[in-house]
Amino acid sequence: MKRLALFICTLLCANVLLAQNYDATFCSGSLIYAYYYGNNQAVVYGYNYENPPTNIVIPSTVSYDGVTYNVIGINSKAFRTAFINNYYLDEISCSSLTSVTIPNSVTSIGDRAFQNCSSLTSVTIPNSVTSIGDYAFRSCSSLTSVTIPNSVTSIGYMAFYECSGLTSVTIPNSVTSIGNYAFYECSGLTSVTIPNSVTSIGWGTFEGCSGLISVTIPNSVTSIDMNAFSGCSGLTSVTIPNSVTSIGGGTFSGCSGLTSVTIPNSVTSIGGGTFEGCSSLTSVTIPNSVTSIGYRVFKDCSSLTSVTIPNSVTSIGEMAFCDCNSLTSVTIPNSVTSIGDNAFYVCNGLTSVIIPNSVTSIGWGTFAYCSSLTSVTIPNSVTSIGSEAFEGCSGLISVTIPNSVTSIGAEAFSGCSSLTSVTIPNSVTSIGNSAFSGCSSLTSINIDLPSIGNIFGGCNSLQNITLGENVASIASGAFNDCSFLQNVTCLATTPPTLEDNTVFPYPNIASLTVPCGTLEAYSSATSFWNMFFAGRISENGYNVEVSVNDETFGSVAVESDCSTGTLTATANEGYVFISWNDGNTDNPRTVALTSDTAFTAIFAAIDESSLSEDVEVAKIGIYPNPIRGFATVEFEALQEHSLLRIADLGGRIVKTFDLSAGTESVRLDLRDLPSGVYTLMIGNTTKKLIVE
Repeated sequence: MKRLALFICTLLCANVLLAQNYDATFCSGSLIYAYYYGNNQAVVYGYNYENPPTNIVIPSTVSYDGVTYNVIGINSKAFRTAFINNYYLDEISCSSLTSVTIPNSVTSIGDRAFQNCSSLTSVTIPNSVTSIGDYAFRSCSSLTSVTIPNSVTSIGYMAFYECSGLTSVTIPNSVTSIGNYAFYECSGLTSVTIPNSVTSIGWGTFEGCSGLISVTIPNSVTSIDMNAFSGCSGLTSVTIPNSVTSIGGGTFSGCSGLTSVTIPNSVTSIGGGTFEGCSSLTSVTIPNSVTSIGYRVFKDCSSLTSVTIPNSVTSIGEMAFCDCNSLTSVTIPNSVTSIGDNAFYVCNGLTSVIIPNSVTSIGWGTFAYCSSLTSVTIPNSVTSIGSEAFEGCSGLISVTIPNSVTSIGAEAFSGCSSLTSVTIPNSVTSIGNSAFSGCSSLTSINIDLPSIGNIFGGCNSLQNITLGENVASIASGAFNDCSFLQNVTCLATTPPTLEDNTVFPYPNIASLTVPCGTLEAYSSATSFWNMFFAGRISENGYNVEVSVNDETFGSVAVESDCSTGTLTATANEGYVFISWNDGNTDNPRTVALTSDTAFTAIFAAIDESSLSEDVEVAKIGIYPNPIRGFATVEFEALQEHSLLRIADLGGRIVKTFDLSAGTESVRLDLRDLPSGVYTLMIGNTTKKLIVE
């Protein structure tokens, strides 16, 4: 009957066995073996579900039907393949197995051989084994220790994956490669020594080993792949040898206990997320060999207080220092040409930052929500400021946008509630929606953009607005929240188009100043400008400043419109008007205004003015002569009040200066005189003056 059952077993499995390249199977004890005809070799193929193994010693030989077979291997899924009632069951884990001894005849442990053997506590692997297959001991959660013999050269993919009870493992010098995720989620593993034979540490090799407190990486290792030690929250320090040239992305991510790390000069690149979530890391030194800082490298390093980026680095990746909320300072070298999106997002301890001249653009959300940032220097090399670049920087008081910038993204400075003023240069051709929304402390702005969108929403403290000469249209609601608006100056000679009656708050008390000669256009009854500012629109004339040589001698009155000014000098009793500072003697005097200008009225006492031209000065010295801009005139002390006059070659007085009695020298500002030859006169004494 026994032989009949085995024969039936063999027949029933014929198709499966042929698919596995074996000839037949037989049962012996609680195990099922597969064998080849004629070569006397067998492998452990499965187990008897009705008599499952517990403490098992795999024999080196097994006999069946008068033939002795050498057991040379443990087949793939050997303890996930069961036989019951003449049927094979695949993917059935041998949960009863607690220990296994493998004989010296076995050379390989196949893929998934002991996968999910959740009660397996110990295994003896002999020196004959050269390879441990993929998933070989995956999810053997009760396995506490394993010794890998010197004969093994490779540990397969996920070989000890989720062996959460594993506390120690010895990896021999014979091993040259450790497969990806080999010890993934071995949360009980406390220490591991990687032998000198290993040249690379694979992807996720020790990921999730939360109990790992120390690891020795030998000099033989040249690369550490992605997530190799990710989630090793008990790891406090690690030394990366000089042999390593690259550190993969996420290598130490989630190592929340890691306080320090030394990156050797051999490393040229730090992959994305390498130290992400290392919340205890306080400092890191990046060597000059590193050329790029990748995506999310130091994200969530909440204890990191400072970092020095070497001159070798040319790029800082997206979210590189995101959520490093203890970071108070950072030095970005001139070698950096690009700063990725959200690079310093929510670094709310950062107080100031200097962006070097090598940077051409500030990315999306680069410094968003750096709430302690009070100042930032944007260099002339920057051409664009990305969306949300400084959003939520509630401590930012001032910012200078250089003339190199052509675009400002949406919400770039949104929520900068401490920002009081901003000047937007003429180089800017586009500003995204809500770029300055919520800047509740902003009191004045200067903007010269052809089309102004709804970019100042919530700026309810805005009092002064200057609109440049290029402004052509303003969108609905652009300044509608500016309930404290006082003054609007528009320099456009053609009134910009206002989209509707919500552009400015209505009603309001603000005054509108417009260019000279445009009052009628802005005051048109059909214009939205007139609706918003009716009765409070005036033309912007040029300023005329007047002064006198001595306020006790007389005064000057000015009447002006946007294009002309009338100056009237009135002498006090005992004094007489002599001339204006440019030599003109008209009084009243009418001047055409083409720019802001200033005049000084020269008065003299009546009895002194008649004598001023009769004063004799023995010697006049002019230093330098020829002059450029300023000159010092020295002479003997004047006995009485006099005038210093400068005349051109045609005899026209172009400058007049008042000289009090006792004066010995005077410094002249001649920057407004054209180049040429002039005559300087004090009384009846003259001296040639050359202006270059």
